[in-house]
Amino acid sequence: MNLIQTQLLELLADGQFHSGEALGTALGVSRMAVHKRIDSLAALGLDIFRVNRKGYRLAQPLQLLDKAIILHELPPHIGDLHVHHITSSTNDDLRLLLKQEQVQPGLSVIAEMQTAGRGRRGKPWQSPFGCNLYLSMYWPLLQGLNAAIGMSVTLGVALAKLLQKQGIEGVSIKWPNDVYIAEQKVAGILVELEGQADGEGQAIVGVGLNLMMPPNQEHIDQPFTSVQEHLSSQLNRNQWAALLIEAVYSALQQHDAQGLQPTVAAWPQFDRFYKQPVEVILGQHKHEGIACGIDEMGAFLVEQEGVLKRYFGGEVSVRSK
Repeated sequence: MNLIQTQLLELLADGQFHSGEALGTALGVSRMAVHKRIDSLAALGLDIFRVNRKGYRLAQPLQLLDKAIILHELPPHIGDLHVHHITSSTNDDLRLLLKQEQVQPGLSVIAEMQTAGRGRRGKPWQSPFGCNLYLSMYWPLLQGLNAAIGMSVTLGVALAKLLQKQGIEGVSIKWPNDVYIAEQKVAGILVELEGQADGEGQAIVGVGLNLMMPPNQEHIDQPFTSVQEHLSSQLNRNQWAALLIEAVYSALQQHDAQGLQPTVAAWPQFDRFYKQPVEVILGQHKHEGIACGIDEMGAFLVEQEGVLKRYFGGEVSVRSK
């Protein structure tokens, strides 16, 4: 997004009508140039009304992410923050930063929109502009990749607790870390690891949290919801960005200091599939049984013909009876 597009978006963010003439004067461009820039913003999926003699306005006011506001809401010990309007992937942006400079734990990248966001198992993560939160955070693994065992489960519990703390009911987790509200997905986590098992490594933690997902998303192949649907008042995206960053940072600190014990203790209150018939898909193989929670390593436990099996990977779903 170029400078004029950014400035135009900031002018329209209040949700009020702005004439083409007024916008052109503010931006120092012609009305025709304004019209072209409006088209480019609409191509991002923004719903913009165009009314003769009144001008242009967004269908809804837009809360743009603001680095200064977010950092003001965060404790000073949490790492730096990079805010982007549009990017291919915040995980990829963060990986590039790690190659260019020395960084502190907790360095984060957050974006208004991703064009190539991804979830677990390479699935695309839908990322409409200015609606949700797309966050990536760096975390060192000083004890090697083994230090990341169960990390994704810990992060899932941290997100569930965050939602619960904000007064949202019906929060659950689909192992290892897909977060649901009332049987609809609201958040997902992707942890990407780099390094050696017997040497230092690093984790790039990607989190997608639906805050105000537009309703018309036919390309999403599963039920979904947004945080705003479960709140009684209008949320503030910058405050929620700070809440999310602090929750992820604190969870990673806890994982380093205490391991999985707090996560295992908290898991039962959020376990979406406990004692239900489930199917675990590993590659081309399907494994059926009864879900029995997680073990001390964060592995998914499934009872199969009286034997308790542990799974550290795979796609889990409820089996049709």
